[in-house]
Amino acid sequence: MKPNSKQFVVADIIRPMSRERNDYMKDYVIKAINADSPHTVFDDLSALDKICVGDDGWSARDFYDEADKDGGIVLAVTDGERVIGAIAGFTASDTGEILTVATAPEYRRQGIARTLLTEFLRLIPDETENIALEVRQSNSAAIALYEQFGFEKKGVRKRFYRSPVEDADVMVKNISH
Repeated sequence: MKPNSKQFVVADIIRPMSRERNDYMKDYVIKAINADSPHTVFDDLSALDKICVGDDGWSARDFYDEADKDGGIVLAVTDGERVIGAIAGFTASDTGEILTVATAPEYRRQGIARTLLTEFLRLIPDETENIALEVRQSNSAAIALYEQFGFEKKGVRKRFYRSPVEDADVMVKNISH
């Protein structure tokens, strides 16, 4: 399916996204990634995650395993040429976790992470009661975004990140259906 002007595509469903301030940009496509996706996409996801996170970034195998897992959700945003955004997580029983969110540095502040979070939350099963995530304490932009989605700080994981060493805030969103 070819995207229409100013559209995001999720799997085979077209999702419009307003980008008036970014009319000069290409259309973005959001793809649901699964174990049957081309293996090169897992390499692309890993490369993006390592650009954003550093040495703690996920391997291609990590993304593949999450896409292959029952309850796993992996979404990628492309600009038509390359992966520019990604989110991965899972749900199990009544809970879930967002494990990684990444946006290419030159595409930040353009709604990509917001759209990925929206789609991730749209895809979780109805029985999911809460979603958790960890975020670097210094990542104020990500924390502000998560707070806009209703995530609240519930704790701290000491020395969670290695490169550089930093604590992570544990944030949780309670889902009310």
